Amino acid sequence: MKKTQPIDNIRWISVDILRANDYNPNHVFKQEMQLLHTSITRNGWLQPIIINHDMTIIDGYHRVTLIKTSKPLYEETQGLVPCIVLDLNEVERKLLTIRINRAKGTHTAYKMSEVIHDLHHNGLTTTNIAKEIGATKDEVELLLEDSIFTKEKFNETSKYSQAWTPK
Repeated sequence: MKKTQPIDNIRWISVDILRANDYNPNHVFKQEMQLLHTSITRNGWLQPIIINHDMTIIDGYHRVTLIKTSKPLYEETQGLVPCIVLDLNEVERKLLTIRINRAKGTHTAYKMSEVIHDLHHNGLTTTNIAKEIGATKDEVELLLEDSIFTKEKFNETSKYSQAWTPK
């Protein structure tokens, strides 16, 4: 590797000095925040927070919010979070935030159904699956129906989101 990468320089920084940007269009619902909390609790910090040199968050606002509001998470790292510090101007920061948010993608119902079938086949109950992925039991059961995609004319590009349920 010839070039030093930002990931090579992770620093643990206090959440108390980090500040939100005023342009992030991303919103995470309560249920997804609970999933994020579960993920950090069970697996630890898997992704660093990306910040600008002035301590403005470029990516990771919701992870920072969780550690600020969850006493167990805060205490686990003494209020420190892994950060990559960049030196970007405002335009570059905004573009990076949008690219990162968009690059995370969306789930498709067809692929979700395949994964749910596999998890169920490997012994997880619908209740366990629902709890682990932040879905309702009804959503999991719908994804387990073998005929749902033909019956409702779903295809591989059907988006899986809070509004995906067929009418």
